[in-house]
Amino acid sequence: MLLQDKIAVIFGAGGAVGSQVAREFAHEGAAVFLSGRHLPSVEKVAQAIRADNGTAQAAEVDALAEQAVNAYLDQVVQQAGRIDIVFNAMGPQVVEYDNGIPTLQLCYEKFIMKMFTQSLEKKLFTN
Repeated sequence: MLLQDKIAVIFGAGGAVGSQVAREFAHEGAAVFLSGRHLPSVEKVAQAIRADNGTAQAAEVDALAEQAVNAYLDQVVQQAGRIDIVFNAMGPQVVEYDNGIPTLQLCYEKFIMKMFTQSLEKKLFTN
C-alpha cells in the first residue's frame, strides 16, 4: 500500500475527479479527509470508502474561502495530528471572487496564487 498511514486532504472530493482520487488514496491506505461545497455528494464518497473498510470523513468547505480552508486544515491537524497530502480536485466555479471577478475569468496564475499561496501554504509550511 503506497499511502499506508498517510493523512490526505482532498478539496473537491464530491466531483468526478475528486471522488476517484479519494477512493484510490483510501484504497492505498490513506485516511482521507474529504471536502466540497455540497456535503451530500462528499458524504456519499466518504460512505463508499468506509463501506470498503477505508477511513474517510466528509466536510462542507468552500475552497475559495480562505478562512474556511484554514479552519478545515486546522480541524484535520487537530484530529489527525498532521497532514501528509493535500490534493485539489476542485473545478472552477462561476462565483464572484477577487473583487467581484468570476473565477472563470481569473488568470491561471492569480487563481493558483489565491487558492494555494494564501490558504494552503500558510498551513503546510508554518505548522
